[in-house]
Amino acid sequence: MMPREAAPWIERGARLGYAAKGIVYLVIGALAALAAAGKGGQTTDSRGALRAIDASGPGHWLLLVLGAGLVGYAVWGVVGATIDAERRGGDAKGLALRVGLAARGLAYGALGIAAFRLFFTARGSSGEGAEHWTGRLLGVPFGRALVIGAGIAIIGYALYQFWRAARKNLRKRLHLAEAGPGGAAWVLRLARFGIAARGVVFLVIGWFLVTAARTRDPSRAGGIADSLDALRAQPYGALVLGTVAVGLMAFGVWELANARYRDINVR
Repeated sequence: MMPREAAPWIERGARLGYAAKGIVYLVIGALAALAAAGKGGQTTDSRGALRAIDASGPGHWLLLVLGAGLVGYAVWGVVGATIDAERRGGDAKGLALRVGLAARGLAYGALGIAAFRLFFTARGSSGEGAEHWTGRLLGVPFGRALVIGAGIAIIGYALYQFWRAARKNLRKRLHLAEAGPGGAAWVLRLARFGIAARGVVFLVIGWFLVTAARTRDPSRAGGIADSLDALRAQPYGALVLGTVAVGLMAFGVWELANARYRDINVR
C-alpha cells in the first residue's frame, strides 16, 4: 500500500493524466476532422497534437499542465500496477492487465516529457517513429518474426477494443451516478463510439507492421497519422476519415469522463 500522504497526490496526478490524454485525443480528432472536411487541419499523432497546441499561442502554457498530467498518469500506471490498485489479481489475465496499465503509463509519461521539452526548449521531439523501430527490428536475428508478432498483437488489441466497445461493462470503474441518468447515457454512447474508432486506427497500424515484415520494407510501417492517411485514401475516404476523427474526439471525451468519475484507489 502507498503511504497515506502520497496517495492523494497520485490520485490527483492520475485524474490530471486522464484529462491530458483526453485533450490530446480531442486535438488529434479535431485536426483530422478539419482535414476530412477540407477546412485545413492535418492528420497527426500525439506529439503532433502537442505541437499544434503549442502553436495556438496561449496553448504554449497548456503544455506545462499536459506534461504534468501525463507524468502523473505514468506514476499512476506504475504504482497502480505494482499494488494492484484496480484489483486485477495475480493470475495470467490479471498480470497482463497490470503490465498493460504500467506500459500505457510509461508511454504517456514519455509524451509528458516531450511536452516539457517542447515548452522549455521550443523544440519538440517527434520521437523515433514506427518506420525507424521496424527497420531496427528487421535488422536483428528473428526480427521479421518479432515485427509480425508485434503487428498481430496490435491487431489483437484493436479487436479487443471492438469487443470492449460492443460488450464490456464500461460503468464498472466509474461513478457515473454523479452524472445523472442522461449524462451517464451520453458518456457511455460516446465511449463506445470512441473506443471503436480508436480500434480502427490500431487495426490499420497493426496491418502496417505485418505488411512491413512480409515485404521486409520498414517504410510500410506507420503510426496514428499514417493510419488516418490510409483511411483518407480509401473510397469515400473523407467520410471514413471524418467518422473516425469524430470517434477520436469522442474517445477524448471518454478520457475526460475518466478524469472526473473514475474510481482511483491507491490507499
